[in-house]
Amino acid sequence: MAILEKLEFEQFGPYRFIGKSVYARIGSESSGEIFGNLWNMKKCIFEKIDRLADFATAEVNDVALLTGDKYDDEKQLLGYTIGRFMKPDTPVPDKLDFFDIPDMYVAKGWISGKFDDIIMNADRLISEALEQQNKHIERYSFCAEVYTKDTFPENNSIPVLEYYIGYKELS
Repeated sequence: MAILEKLEFEQFGPYRFIGKSVYARIGSESSGEIFGNLWNMKKCIFEKIDRLADFATAEVNDVALLTGDKYDDEKQLLGYTIGRFMKPDTPVPDKLDFFDIPDMYVAKGWISGKFDDIIMNADRLISEALEQQNKHIERYSFCAEVYTKDTFPENNSIPVLEYYIGYKELS
């Protein structure tokens, strides 16, 4: 069972998120395989990003950015981009994609549990917490799975995933 351990609200950005993207239909049984195959290319992707050290930010972890940039009612495509949050003026390496993230607020949640449970429930747990805090999810914003050393612990510790959701306060 996935548990929301901690939730923080922070000013975030601006950033240029740089990485490699794939798209899958929301709810598709093959989306996990499509997204997983992208992680098989992580060495090549992060080698290119690591060459941009002068443009690095304090957000140093590997991230899966989830976007709705190609979403429409017919195709229902979810974007999945693995990469990192970089400075806004970062040049984009050949064959990589980018998303400019404006200055905004994010809810940062720390979710613990079995890895598959975390992935399936992180968005819901943080969205529910946002509603309880009188905030709501920014439409057409992003979510991010942030992979730290605690996500895949070497000992028998329980995995913890950081998960970000862009939001704005209800007026």
